[in-house]
Amino acid sequence: MTLDPDYELAIIGANRAGISVAIDAFAAGVEKLVIIDSEDDLTLPDLGSSPEIRLGTSIESIHEDGIVTLRGDGFEISASAAVVAARTGVESVGPDYPIPDTLTDRIHFSLPDSLSTEDDVLVIGTGETAAESTEDLVAAGHSSVALSLPSVAFDQLAHSTREELLRLESARQATIFWHSHPTSVSDADGFPMVSFSDRRTPDLIFDHIVYNTGTGDPAKHLERLGITVAAVSKPAALYVLTEEDPDPDEPEAAEMVFVSPGHAWSVIRDRHFQNLAGLPDLEARPPLVIAGLADRLREKHYNATITSFENYHSDLWILRVKPDVGDASHQPGQYATLALGYWEPRLDGSDEHLDEDKTEKLVRRSYSISHPMLDENDNLVAPEDIDGVEFYIVLVRPEEGMDHLPELTPRMALKKAGDRIFMGGKVAGRYTLKTVTDPTSDVVLLSTGTGEAPHNNMVAKLLREGHTGRIVSACTVRYQRDLAYLETHRRLEELYPNYSYFALTTREADTINNKVYIQDMITNGMLSEVLGHEPNPEQTQFFLCGNPLMIGFPEWDGDTPTFPEPRGVCEILTELGFTVDHKGVVGNVHYEEYW
Repeated sequence: MTLDPDYELAIIGANRAGISVAIDAFAAGVEKLVIIDSEDDLTLPDLGSSPEIRLGTSIESIHEDGIVTLRGDGFEISASAAVVAARTGVESVGPDYPIPDTLTDRIHFSLPDSLSTEDDVLVIGTGETAAESTEDLVAAGHSSVALSLPSVAFDQLAHSTREELLRLESARQATIFWHSHPTSVSDADGFPMVSFSDRRTPDLIFDHIVYNTGTGDPAKHLERLGITVAAVSKPAALYVLTEEDPDPDEPEAAEMVFVSPGHAWSVIRDRHFQNLAGLPDLEARPPLVIAGLADRLREKHYNATITSFENYHSDLWILRVKPDVGDASHQPGQYATLALGYWEPRLDGSDEHLDEDKTEKLVRRSYSISHPMLDENDNLVAPEDIDGVEFYIVLVRPEEGMDHLPELTPRMALKKAGDRIFMGGKVAGRYTLKTVTDPTSDVVLLSTGTGEAPHNNMVAKLLREGHTGRIVSACTVRYQRDLAYLETHRRLEELYPNYSYFALTTREADTINNKVYIQDMITNGMLSEVLGHEPNPEQTQFFLCGNPLMIGFPEWDGDTPTFPEPRGVCEILTELGFTVDHKGVVGNVHYEEYW
């Protein structure tokens, strides 16, 4: 066998992952490269004159002995190293949690052809297949597509895949869950309801779920492709692209190296082409602002405009955001995601010591949607009547003992009307008024701080729709100046006799309501007095949003709750006979964990 191979690098699979490795190799200076694919009608991007393209060519065996020899039907070629980017098309292995048997027609392990474009679809995965399924759904005209992709997996994707996902997110054509990942799926009246790892993300219901979580043991990948391998030398010169990087503590198979598309060329270069340059995007960059990169990143990522930014005081704001495309229709109580780039300056000037790969990314947070409630003529406002979506946000300042610096609001503090921002495409949340079906019932909305944002929206809706039962909203803050909507609530009380607002402060005794906490309001008779009777499960619905210590989220063992210390509202109401919402049970105490 000749020691002078035909090519420096051979890539099997002309898909996005394979092309991405080819582009990286070209940029580094590889000149003799071949791309091989069994399909013969592929449309490939312009890769210049360097690569040789062999379409309609199937590899049957690979022999690796210092160089890699690829054999097929009547041909043989050799290369210094080879990359297997081809995928098998085998269905995903699925999740490590059980799927209810009743949902088999709504749970899929590869992308089906039968989905309606009106279906709300969640794709779950960690690699190229999940990303491509998301792109395919959007291309087919689906208007509601979400992808659960761990942020740690983003850098493992091919460069062009990353760019396309960011484009879809910026265009509000797909929602990407970067940080909250599914932990279970249950049956909600025949539809899959997903619970997430981050408890601040509520359970969400979808029409269909598509799992693209890999096809099992990577070592059997070539076997599934029908390729036999003989290997004797070390270090291996055969690289197999996987859905995600393997566990670094797992030993490499002697005959091949498993690596994700996003990291493949770096690994191949370090092992076989040390004399070539690194990737351009891995080189040290000058500061973002000096390089002009910040403006380009804003243009790339931001998809909405701040139409108004009212500083109620330095640390408390009411702002409105209008997306460039699509609408932001929502039910009162739902939330949307806002984001700014890590490249944006901070109000406090703190040094976050950002990793290089983080400086060009977005920092995201979900905020409940607020509402102005009244216009200047005392007319109740509908969500569609305002220019954008309203948010009620408090600046989070660094404090001693914090695990990490606050990331988003110190950047948001420097924004103003007319500035650009990112707004997520999916307005979501199950914390709504759907359980309030009796217009004569009592509705009690309890919050702390900016947790009253969704309640403002709910109050306006109830009053617009002519709710005749008592509506009580209460909010606890440290100081009276932290109540940006106070005057509006007082005017609503004058206009609507069935509405009452309690503004409670904890550090201004005797200023408003004599230093009262939300829990005290229930136990000292204040709530009973305004309702005209003791709150009772048959007549009263409670909605809780804000500080977890106020709410007192219970942990559930079946239908048995365990309440935290100190005593929260959920425990107090349970003692009065109320039922707190939990999985599979809709009660009369509802709470929002994402505020």
